Formats: sequence, C-alpha cells, structure tokens
Amino acid sequence: MKDKKKNERKQIDFHMHSLLSDGQNSVEELVQLAYENNMRAIAITDHNHISICEKRIIGNESDFLEILPACEFSTSYWVPEQEENIEVHVIGLWLESVDPNDFEDIFSVCKLGKLEYIQEILKILDGLNVHVSLDEVLEEQRKTGHLGRHQICDVLIRKGYADNVDQAMDRFVGNWSPYYLNPLRFIKYKKLDEVVQKIRATHGIPILCHCYGYSLDENEIETLVKTFAKTSDGVGGIEVFYENYLDDPSRMHFLKKMAYRYRLFYSVASDRHCVDQHFATGGDYAYYLKMKEALAKNNK
Repeated sequence: MKDKKKNERKQIDFHMHSLLSDGQNSVEELVQLAYENNMRAIAITDHNHISICEKRIIGNESDFLEILPACEFSTSYWVPEQEENIEVHVIGLWLESVDPNDFEDIFSVCKLGKLEYIQEILKILDGLNVHVSLDEVLEEQRKTGHLGRHQICDVLIRKGYADNVDQAMDRFVGNWSPYYLNPLRFIKYKKLDEVVQKIRATHGIPILCHCYGYSLDENEIETLVKTFAKTSDGVGGIEVFYENYLDDPSRMHFLKKMAYRYRLFYSVASDRHCVDQHFATGGDYAYYLKMKEALAKNNK
C-alpha cells in the first residue's frame, strides 16, 4: 500500500480581518482565498469578536487548510516610562474551540465609549477642514456592525481625502498620525494581564501583536514584552514575522532577540484588511507545531 501523500502546504498566517470587524472580505471569502493561495493554517482575528468558534479544515487528507478560532483583543497597558495607559493588541488563538461567552465581560467594555471616541476624532478632522459626518461613519458601520477608525478611513477615501487605508491612517487617524487620539480617554479596555490570563484559562495561546505599532522605543517595547511573557505562563507568542517588518533587518533581529530572551514563540502575521493585500509570506507551519506541542504539555 502506498503511503498517504504528505500535505505540502507550509505557510501560516495568524492575523487577518474579515467584514465582521474592519476587513474587506467575508469570513468565507478569506477561507477560500487562503486555500487558493496554498496556505496551510490561518486564523481570522477580528477585533474584539470571535468570528469562528471551532476549528475547521477544508480540502482533502493530503491537501488541506486549517482555520483556527481566534480574536484580536484591545487591552490597556500601563507604560511606566511614559506614565500613561496605551492600547495594546493581543491575539487569542485556540487550537480546537472557544466559547465567545467566556469573553463577554471583555467585549462589552470595548463597546462603551466607542461612539464618543469616534465623535471626538471627527471634531479633530473638522478642525483640519476634513469634513466627515457621524452619519457617514455610521453608514459604514451598518455594513459590518463594527465601529472604529477603519470606518472613518472608508469615508475619507470615498470623499477623496485619502487614496487608501494606509494613507488615511498615516495622515489623519492612525497611531503615527500627528492627530492620533488615545482611545483609552473614552474606552476602558481590560488590562493586558487580565486578557492574557483569560486566554490562558480557556486553553488558548496569547500572542503579542505588532510591537512597533505603539509609539514605543525599544526599551519600552522590551518592558512590554517582559510583562506579557510573565503573564502568558510559558505559552505565549510574539509577532516576529509581521509582514511590515520583514524587510527591516534591525526590527527582525530585535524581535527574534525578544522571543528568545523571554521564551516566546514566533508567530506569523499579515494583518490583512484589504482585498488587494496578500497573506503572510514569512515563517511556516513549524512555528505552529511548536506552539501546539507547548500548549499540550502545559494543559496536562
């Protein structure tokens, strides 16, 4: 009898978004696109929303794609050097299943203050002679149910103030924009350690997202990584192979050093939002297998 053919797919991507938050593809479209692009395992990580609750597999026994339950959580993190709370994102990744009801206390606080936050951003834009109404943003929200900065970006693009999401973020509303508004002035996200502990308590793997996305210097990033690692109980990951960092040797070296120093697993992330954005190209399935093995040992 001939041996079964081994699945030749290698690439993983544990950070992407669907229409259920601020992506431009439906969940089913993402799954189909990932399969067509020869991905081996993916996680759809919508913001503060679990879009897939149970692991799925599509394909056949020798050529298949795994889709894992996941979520990108917004958390509050105290930066000692700045004496300020900032928003930090953590992915929860589950290998089999997760009950969204276990996180209702976290999701519910994310909704409180969101409208006031959006209104304050629109006031700032209005002062720049960039005119976006709340009704226009809420119309974008009705398409997906999600309300956030990406919905503002969609209006900015439609009205000609920006050519694409990246430009809208950089110019007006993103973390690196000169007009950035800290959401924690309006939204009381749960603390980072609380969210990480809840992910671990539900047998998930917490993954620290895009470390260079928080306006922190590398000393401050290391403090963040150290805090995260201490709470993740030996089964945490960090986005080393984040698509926007792959062409920056200095950042890649630093992130690998952080992973090694604090015993965190490499994770792989495209942070895909747009229809013309490709899936992750760095890292491979071996990194997922290491996470899987460590979680199995820890859960015994």
